[in-house]
Amino acid sequence: MPGNSELTISDITLPQWLTALAVHSGIYLLRAWRFSVLTPTELRPPFWKVLSVSSAHNLAAYVLPLKSGEATFVLYSSKVGEVPARASVASLLVSRLLDLFVLSACLAAVSLLGPLLLLDAGGEATAQERTPSGLADQLSALFGYGVFFTVMCFSTLSVCILRTRLVSLLAWFLRLIQLERTSLGGKLLGAVSRFGEALEQAGAGGGLLKATLLSFALWSGVVAFYSVLLFAFGWPEGEAVVVPSVLASGFASLANTLPVNGFAGFGTQEGGWVLGMSLWGIDTELALAVGLSAHLVQLGNLILFGLLGHLGMAAPSKSER
Repeated sequence: MPGNSELTISDITLPQWLTALAVHSGIYLLRAWRFSVLTPTELRPPFWKVLSVSSAHNLAAYVLPLKSGEATFVLYSSKVGEVPARASVASLLVSRLLDLFVLSACLAAVSLLGPLLLLDAGGEATAQERTPSGLADQLSALFGYGVFFTVMCFSTLSVCILRTRLVSLLAWFLRLIQLERTSLGGKLLGAVSRFGEALEQAGAGGGLLKATLLSFALWSGVVAFYSVLLFAFGWPEGEAVVVPSVLASGFASLANTLPVNGFAGFGTQEGGWVLGMSLWGIDTELALAVGLSAHLVQLGNLILFGLLGHLGMAAPSKSER
């Protein structure tokens, strides 16, 4: 792998960390903006409340195991912004679908274009040095992942567009089996119908398109964030960094969505990072060292933003003063 294998988190300079922090701040602003767009206008809290809730929720979702932290978004939105639970759940679900769509699109693009970039970066001999298993295996793996993520991209987009129809199909099935005849079944059917209405309102009136564009901007920020950290940990200036950043951040993010992740994603995120970097021919030991250092920087920022989010949620609004 290019770069200095001896560099660790302690070697990052203050300007490099401040640059990464600034990029990370932009990601948080874009994420909160997307939540705001996906919340119906009549239920939408002030932006600073959405930003506070989003920041605090992101820390909980990242740190707590088994994805239990996701529930905090509904609790915080209800407590701070007085957003009904079904509306905040719909906003969160559509956001996650958009994340998966954009992430799949990015991974599909770099996986399918990666072989051309590998060969163009220095020829077959250089690529062969980067992957002990051989250039053919590396290109085959990239192509296979490219096909897989292309299918996932279109599947996720279809679910996102047809989300209300899928809920209607579920309600039709519940009626078909005559579940509404029972007390519990009637309540379940009513809840499904109300949630379908909330999903329809999330992103209505062009909001879904705007949220999609914000998602692309958000994930561009994620790639920029990891690119800054790669350079901070010794990635050579002349080496292409976008593709390995997409592969590393993409697989790390996917691994972190697994319900089996541990505290703060340690272990699962590094596994995703190593897998993504290995597709670019990076040595496993070095990829793990750099991935762990990047993870620690990310976690430090998450704690900082999470604490600021909690302070923002605790701050009284003008009407309460």
